[in-house]
Amino acid sequence: MKTILEIKNVCKTYQSKKGEILALDNINFRVKKGEFVSIIGPSGCGKSTLLSIISGLEEKTKGEIYIEEKKVEGIAEEVGYMLQKDCLLEWRNIWSNSILGLELKGKIDENSKSYVESLLKKYNLYDFKDKYPSELSGGMRQRAALIRTLATKPKILLLDEAFSALDYQTRIMVTNDIYSILRKENMTAIIVTHDISEGRFRSRYLLGFFGNCI
Repeated sequence: MKTILEIKNVCKTYQSKKGEILALDNINFRVKKGEFVSIIGPSGCGKSTLLSIISGLEEKTKGEIYIEEKKVEGIAEEVGYMLQKDCLLEWRNIWSNSILGLELKGKIDENSKSYVESLLKKYNLYDFKDKYPSELSGGMRQRAALIRTLATKPKILLLDEAFSALDYQTRIMVTNDIYSILRKENMTAIIVTHDISEGRFRSRYLLGFFGNCI
């Protein structure tokens, strides 16, 4: 399989009252198209920082990032990002939430709306498209958040402990559900977690990540 993402010598330092703090030091790895990679490590070791750097939401101090051999500068349009919370807008119904990313990118047209509709039908949320987030279960909200992310057709999906806000039983059901969706959509995905059992589940390979905890 072709390499879709390459991280080369990425470093990140922060300035604090106590001086310079090294959060990431010389991080290197490659991800091939269609792979599901888990980055595992304790809280505060820089996992989420790395995802923010890959997405372009945070600047790296040193190093380079390539997506499909193209050097990334600024926001990476090819990347979709799911955070710890679903971040659905409570005043918008599920349909409106699902097309939010398309609206923000100015990509709303009949084809994109048809694609969102197909995702909602495929993953059993179409009958709830006129409902509001408060009317959905935690698992359904996560599915809606994923559909919102997939709607923009990202080449790489980043999941930042996307299931940590759910109780254990719901998390098990949702992880089965979400990973099944990612496989069907042939998504390349990177998940960060401190839960080894979650990281091992369905991952093609794991990256032990025990950087400078801060």
